[in-house]
Amino acid sequence: MMKNSIIMLLCCVLYAQEEYFVTIPATSYSDWVYYSFSTHSVVLVDYPESSLEWDLAFQRKHIKTNSGLSGPGYGGAIVDSVGTLDSGAYTWIDHWTELNEVPDYGSGVNWLEDGIHNDFYDLTTHTFVEGIKNPALNSWGWFDETYVLNPTNYVMFVKAANGQDIVKFWAYNYYANGSGGNVSIRYQVGIDNPDADQCFGIPGDTNDDGIINVVDVVSTVNFILSDPSFSDDICLFDYNEDSIVNVVDIVGLVGFILGE
Repeated sequence: MMKNSIIMLLCCVLYAQEEYFVTIPATSYSDWVYYSFSTHSVVLVDYPESSLEWDLAFQRKHIKTNSGLSGPGYGGAIVDSVGTLDSGAYTWIDHWTELNEVPDYGSGVNWLEDGIHNDFYDLTTHTFVEGIKNPALNSWGWFDETYVLNPTNYVMFVKAANGQDIVKFWAYNYYANGSGGNVSIRYQVGIDNPDADQCFGIPGDTNDDGIINVVDVVSTVNFILSDPSFSDDICLFDYNEDSIVNVVDIVGLVGFILGE
């Protein structure tokens, strides 16, 4: 009996460590608040368009992922509001506990990247202007005729900037602390990634700067001299894509740089 109780307690602790409740102070109509799944906190980012230090960004109702026009990351999001299409609304209210994998109804997972939308309110002109955000996460809530935001509670998953980590995501309150723009979110990390074997980047471009040069050769040498078996980034060092990083990849990199 005692053994079973300890096991149950341990499971509960591990589960709690994977789930987070956070309120984002995104009350500004012009500034974004950046959030990292790595640190589970708001982060200060000087140049978000070129930074991988953030995963989500918030401005009032609007939410960005580090993808597409928002940043250099391999993030994105999906929304599933209908489930298997044979029932009504598909929400986290009914499915948070049991749904722990990205829905795939046979056609693969279509991660949506950030793009331009025309519903950002300008306080100066009192008109709606262009802005960049994620189309999937845009459906997390809607304003009624009294300008009150109503959360949809739709099933959503977010992909982190690294393109590998998947997060179960629920934005459920817009009025935390008593005022609009204070967005309460609930999320759980550790969700299986159906695209885990995909290489997000160019093989050989070890620092992911879009250029293969001598810096990448040096990085590959250092990678081989370390212990690459424990790295999640092996695909960037595996120039010839044979799932092994060795001197053959260095020779290939040098040949590419020299134009051979």
